[in-house]
Amino acid sequence: MAFTADNFVRLSGANTNGGVVWTYSEAETLANMRAANYFDNAVATYGLADGDVIMLIGSDGFGFTQMSVTAGAATVGESVSSA
Repeated sequence: MAFTADNFVRLSGANTNGGVVWTYSEAETLANMRAANYFDNAVATYGLADGDVIMLIGSDGFGFTQMSVTAGAATVGESVSSA
C-alpha cells in the first residue's frame, strides 16, 4: 500500500526547532511502512523534516521511527517497535 495522507497526524511540535512527533496508522506491516520513500509525500505536503519522529501503528504492532529527510526524500533512521 501507499502512504495515506488522512492517516498522518501531527501530535506535537509548536516550536519547529524542537522537532515534531507524528502518528501514522495503517493496515500495513511496520516493515512496509519503513520501506524506502514511503513517507516522501509527507515531506512536501506536511513538512515532515529531518529528525522528526513518527509513531507507527501497523497490522503487526507499533513502533517509533526517527526520519532522515534529504532533498525531499524521507528515509527511516533509528527505529524501535513492539514487533
